[in-house]
Amino acid sequence: MSQIIQTTVDNPLHAIGADILIIEDQQIVLLGLTTLLSTCKGIKRVDKATKAADALEMVKQHAYAILIIDIELPDMSGFDLLEKIRKFRPDVAVIFHSMHEEFWIIKQMMNSGANAIVLKSDDVGELHNAVGYVLAGESYYSSKFQKYCTEYESKQTLSEREQEVLRAIAQGKKTAEIAEMLFVSTNTIEFHRKHILHKLGATNMAELIKKAIEQGYIAM
Repeated sequence: MSQIIQTTVDNPLHAIGADILIIEDQQIVLLGLTTLLSTCKGIKRVDKATKAADALEMVKQHAYAILIIDIELPDMSGFDLLEKIRKFRPDVAVIFHSMHEEFWIIKQMMNSGANAIVLKSDDVGELHNAVGYVLAGESYYSSKFQKYCTEYESKQTLSEREQEVLRAIAQGKKTAEIAEMLFVSTNTIEFHRKHILHKLGATNMAELIKKAIEQGYIAM
């Protein structure tokens, strides 16, 4: 994962009259965000959408400065929504706002091209800061998000061969089958299996698969 660089500006809330669209299906969160953003300097209008399909139509009809997108929407993921929006509004600024803190989601958010990322468990001020920096043309990643990225990068990574063995284990293949598939001995596969368990901090196969999914080695 690439290093996160957060730019500092003297007055991030310099843009005046910006319109924001919040795309969030949880009503309590939506109400809280609307209230918060309505008090932000530089914000003229705050609109809301609870479904990706509605958001797509609204973005086509209005030139929003910022979109605040939840990752998990009822009709489409936030990632898919962003991909669709970028096709006709490549310039719009996007802030991902998510409750998910799992490794594979963190990784997806980092690679999504979003201008800012804030977690729902962050302090309220983080979203306020994100809006300000994005309005100033800068990127922003919350302190907790950066902490998670640093922690995940520091974890021991699996080698290419270990990942091959792990995928085969996840497919339910036995040691002998994996050995034959990779043209190695069963002892070699058992050696890899022990190292994979150790690196991922698992004590059994069920825990191994769970941790492999959490760390992005296996797709759900």
